[in-house]
Amino acid sequence: MKTNVIKKPINLFIALLALASCNPMNTIDMTNWKFTPKDENNIKIGILQPIEHDALSKAREGFIKALDTAGYKDGQNITITYSNANGVSSDQNTLAKNLTSSCDLTLGIGTGASQALHSAQINSGSTNPILFTAVTDAVDAELVSSNTNPGGYITGTSDANPVEEQINLIKECLPSATKLGIIYTQSETNSEVQANQAKAAAEEMGLEVKISTCTDSTDLSATARDLCSKVDALYIPTDNNIAANMNTVKAAADTNKILVVCGEEGMLKNGGQITLSIDYFELGRKCGNIAVSIIKGEKKPNEIPVATMAKEECVYVMSSKNLADAGITLPDSVKTKFTDISAGEN
Repeated sequence: MKTNVIKKPINLFIALLALASCNPMNTIDMTNWKFTPKDENNIKIGILQPIEHDALSKAREGFIKALDTAGYKDGQNITITYSNANGVSSDQNTLAKNLTSSCDLTLGIGTGASQALHSAQINSGSTNPILFTAVTDAVDAELVSSNTNPGGYITGTSDANPVEEQINLIKECLPSATKLGIIYTQSETNSEVQANQAKAAAEEMGLEVKISTCTDSTDLSATARDLCSKVDALYIPTDNNIAANMNTVKAAADTNKILVVCGEEGMLKNGGQITLSIDYFELGRKCGNIAVSIIKGEKKPNEIPVATMAKEECVYVMSSKNLADAGITLPDSVKTKFTDISAGEN
């Protein structure tokens, strides 16, 4: 009996050590780490984007703009290789491997792309810097040890949204609402994090919450139709799959005459109605400035905390066209806080 009692803690300790050793952030000694491009006169920078949609593209543009402003210009002293997986996860993994093997620094836009780059680099044994942007929770995604102390060769900017304030918009804009639907894509962990935050905030407000998930674009229409038929309002977090297919959600929302609150401004262009949104161009620009500090040797990745956008930097945006299509009229007392992206449309 005594022998067994002693062995269990020892075995547990060994198991914990084994788990820790599997985490590259716990095994990298960054003391003597320095950014060492293969050619200092032509630094290779790779960018991986999972799918084409407005928010992610703006983040990419902001990143490149920061480099350009600092004097790092594509085709002159840097070469930027941009790869887009177009929503195909297997292609994303292949592209990540290619960028990792050929570039001195890489950027992942979104959680999946950043994880793919990180995994490819672990497999290759490289410690070249990886940056991420538009990642909601980098700790949950196992990209960094903590937001304040990333712990390795990877850091970046988070698009953590003011979810509670977004949910508050429901009661402000539709006081009669009692039931909230939340929809997200199963494979997008960033969306799940936001969905859980939204659920907690909504229940705190006394709303009944129903969450539905889709696997990809193929079952989004049926999922949205079913959910919209059962609720008064719909919340959609920053979800790459849904953002690229907002017209599908719009059809379901218009049919059922419900309010649609989105995680970011780009989702309003094809179907969303209102949001308190971060500026993805600015988010990408902040990440680009991090890249500049690493390239110049001013800081190591593990010395740079994950950056976020302050609530004060977010903007209220609405689409009066999409609101009208769903038969939603905002109270005059609320309408004035919003910028209308559909102003001037025919």
